[in-house]
Amino acid sequence: MLRELEELIDFIQIEYKEFNEKWKNSENYDRINLRKFEVRNLLDNEKILNNVFNYREFINENNIKLIMDFKQFNSNSVKVNTRAKTKNSIEYKIKNYTQNHENGKISINKCLNDLFGIRFITEKSLTYEEITKLIKNKYNNLRCIDSSKKEYKATHIYFKQDNYSFQWELQIWNKEDEINNINSHEKYKQDYIQWEKENKGGKK
Repeated sequence: MLRELEELIDFIQIEYKEFNEKWKNSENYDRINLRKFEVRNLLDNEKILNNVFNYREFINENNIKLIMDFKQFNSNSVKVNTRAKTKNSIEYKIKNYTQNHENGKISINKCLNDLFGIRFITEKSLTYEEITKLIKNKYNNLRCIDSSKKEYKATHIYFKQDNYSFQWELQIWNKEDEINNINSHEKYKQDYIQWEKENKGGKK
């Protein structure tokens, strides 16, 4: 199963690099240091905020290609899917960080590290230790963290080209944890939906 994960990581690195090159050559790209600026800056700097949403739109414009590119990794033992974060979900996360995470004094790239995500669900369980060993031995440019919290069990890997590029997130789930993980996401989503109703009138 580590071999399948390794093949996926290799592919993501290629895909991510090519995507960033296209993004940086697009008309809506602004060269902004996403490590230097903090989440709180998004509240009063329209240029930086627009850069976030323009990147999200660029993902959507290329979403069909991304879905098809990653579909090749599905098999009897592995399920791979992708998702782009919605505009309102981004706004909710920004608001949450400014209120509950050091008043938003956290770099944008650390907060908005999942605008595009890939999920790898494996039938044969992989431990965090096994995944970390692979990353340390072969991918020292990647950040790997144990994101397990309460009923949610997962390892996350982050792809980052430079401080001017948004990160991509790879979530690694064991099949046995899939139902609990989905339920955990649903609980978080309920908080988001309530915020959306109160602040956005339920509009996406």
